[in-house]
This record gives sequence, C-alpha cells and structure tokens, in this order.
Amino acid sequence: MTSPRISRRTLLRGTSAALGLPMLNCMLPKTRLLGATPAAAKPPVRLAWVFFPNGTNPDSWEPKKTGADWELTPSLASLKEHKQDVSILSGLAQVNARSLGDGPGDHARSAAAFLTGAHPVKTSGADMRAGKSADQFAAEHYGRATRLASIELGTEAGRAAGSCDSGYACAYSNNISWRTSTQPMAKEVNPKLAFERLFGNGAVGTQTGKKELLFQRSILDIVAEDAADLQRSLGYQDRQKLDEYFTSVRDVEQRIDRMTEPLPFDVSAQRPDEKPEDIQEHIRLMYDLMVLAFKTDTTRISTFMLGNEGSGKSYPMIGVKEGHHQLSHHQNDPDKVSKIAAIDKFFADQFAYFLQKMKDTPEGDGNLLDNSLILYGGAIRDGNRHDHHDLPILLAGRGGGRVTPGLHRRFDSETPLNNLYLSMLDMVGVDIKEFGDSTGRLDLNSSVA
Repeated sequence: MTSPRISRRTLLRGTSAALGLPMLNCMLPKTRLLGATPAAAKPPVRLAWVFFPNGTNPDSWEPKKTGADWELTPSLASLKEHKQDVSILSGLAQVNARSLGDGPGDHARSAAAFLTGAHPVKTSGADMRAGKSADQFAAEHYGRATRLASIELGTEAGRAAGSCDSGYACAYSNNISWRTSTQPMAKEVNPKLAFERLFGNGAVGTQTGKKELLFQRSILDIVAEDAADLQRSLGYQDRQKLDEYFTSVRDVEQRIDRMTEPLPFDVSAQRPDEKPEDIQEHIRLMYDLMVLAFKTDTTRISTFMLGNEGSGKSYPMIGVKEGHHQLSHHQNDPDKVSKIAAIDKFFADQFAYFLQKMKDTPEGDGNLLDNSLILYGGAIRDGNRHDHHDLPILLAGRGGGRVTPGLHRRFDSETPLNNLYLSMLDMVGVDIKEFGDSTGRLDLNSSVA
C-alpha cells in the first residue's frame, strides 16, 4: 500500500486536544525514500538546557584526562553507554553570576545568569531585571515552525514573591528562562499540566458551566476518530510506527495518573501537609514529556530545572536526608562532600535515562539524540565556594551532524559560557552577534579537544 504524503506539521485533532505525530515515511519527500538525502529531508535540530542547582563535588564530577580517552568519574558513571554521545566542556565561566560588588546571593545570581548571561539587579521587588535567555532567542526565531515555541519544565515551584537569597527576588532562583529582561518564563512542575500544555487545546465547557480538563479523558480517546482516519491511509511500516508512538503516549498518561491517585486512607482522619511524591519518577516523567514533545515536533526548544537554585530538597532514597543546599556548604566535611557526590550521581543517573530514551527514538538516518543538542549543567562549580568558573557543563547529541561528541574539551580558563550559547544558536539559524560577555564562538565540530 502506498501512503499519501502528509505534512510534518500534521496534527491529530479532537474537541480539546491536538496531538503531534512522529516522523513517518509518508512525510518524507519521494527522493528521500529512493535513497537520496536532500537537505529538506533532514530532521530539525532540538535544543534543550537541563539545569541542576547548588554546584557539585568537583573531584567526583570532572574528568581529569582530556580528549577522546577521558574517563568516566564516579558522579558520571551511569553515562557509560552514552560516552560517545556526550562531551564534557571544561574551563567555561559565567562571570555575571559573580557578586560584582553586590555582596552575597550567589545562588540566585547563578540561576538568573545561567541562560541569560546577564548580571541580575539585586532586588526583591517588582523592579527585577536580568536578561533575555538564549532559549528564548531560539524560541523567537526558530520556534515559529512548531506548535509551541518552547516548553519550560521543573520539579519545584518555589515562592512567587519575596526574597529567596540575600535580597534577591525568588524569581531569580526559580527560573532560568526569561522572555525579556524583566519577564521570566513560568515553568510547569506538574506533569499532568505539562502534558496538557503540550497536547491540549485548553479546557472545554461543560453543561454545568465548569471546565473539564483534558486529563479527564485520554488524549488518544479524544483524537481517536482522526487517528483512525489517518491509520487507514498509511502503509504497514507507518502504522507500526504510529502504534508504537500511541503506546508511549498512553504509558506517560498512565504514569501521570498513578502519581495523582487518591491517598489510600481517609483524609478526614489523617490529612498530611502534602502528598508523598516519588522524586525519581517525577524527574523521569518530565524527561519523557521532553522526548514526546521533540518526537512529535510539538516544540524544538526546552528548559528543565531539576531543582530551584538553593533548593533544600532531600533525597532519602539514596541515603541523603539532609537538604541539598545545607550540604552544599560542606566546609570540606567528608560525609557531607560524599553526599553531594551522591546527589550528583543521582541527577546523572536520571540524565542517562533521558539520553537512552532519546537514542531509542529513531529519526532520519539516526535517532532523536543525534538531531539534538542538550546542555546539562549549572552555573556554580562548588557550592561550598560559590565559584562560577570551570563550570560543570556537559553537551549531549550531535546537532544533526554539526557537533563531534565523545570528547573532554578543555577551553582556556574564564572562557565565557555564553560563547557556547552563540554556537548552539548558530546551529539552528539564529544569528546573534554577541550575548552577555561573549567573545566569540566555540568550535564543537573538531575531533581535537
């Protein structure tokens, strides 16, 4: 059966939802199916920034050797299967996260400056100001081709107002994405609402006048009629791809539902402050949503905060009962230092899960990770010192063939992190002359570190 050619932007629609599709054979030009690879058939490049707070244990995080024979450190051991898909970038600095005469507040500054390259105004009021972030430059230009220009995700909501770090507004600590210098992009921390933002058309009215959320029904049920019409017109391989895709969507829905099931006891007799949550499952669900969003070309730009800067979250499932921020001020206490390393490893374990999901998603002549650039890191090196040089930065993916991974690249000390952002933006056609304290672009395609 020969499938009719359909557009890459085709959506399955229902009364309250619109679901993007994975890349199907019937979306490719005929020349591509005959074996040629014209530029128009190349999958788009996706950009993502995954941020972790409070610095690292540098001795357990950063590899000692450079080049292709770098060795995985204890904190990054779970990346063993992905060593040829990632690069460690050492020597980068975010100067505008430093005090520069403004006194304490390194946590707030590190989050605010991480992706904006700007020095935030020290205030806890409405006159806050940082800068437009790199992801939003990409969203403004490159994001026009997709249903959503970008998606901002996190695991902690945090306070919306007041001071969270030595006189700095909470918005600085809680956001890395900024639409303008005065307007942070609110991130979504609820997996259910993030799914609805990605694939829903909003709420629909009911006879009672109340709003019915998308998740009261499966999105697959909502778009079932449109999906059935499409499947009847597809060839065998495309139908198989679509079935696999629907299975992955249903899996995410069911896992989200399990996270929001009612408590198994009488809440009138025992009412806890909050529902217990599985931190690992929360993080992995957010990663799965990023994979779905990229796979369906719903968006090509994403940010994900594994925690707010200065986060005091504990991780009892890995033996860390103390708060993360408290531990980061370890004063070289061996026990505290080892627990910071354990948190570093936990974050890296979840990132390895995400990379595997990306690699397991075929696209074009490779996979979804091949056609992406995913930055993983933060703007504090060691939380005990609050230093903002030689940052823990990892870059995953090949950027559609524009990046040579598998290396530990060491740049000159104090090389601006913002140079990397210019290089990433160049790869999606966003031409910006300078960004923050940038001094040029980084060469990421050389096989020499």
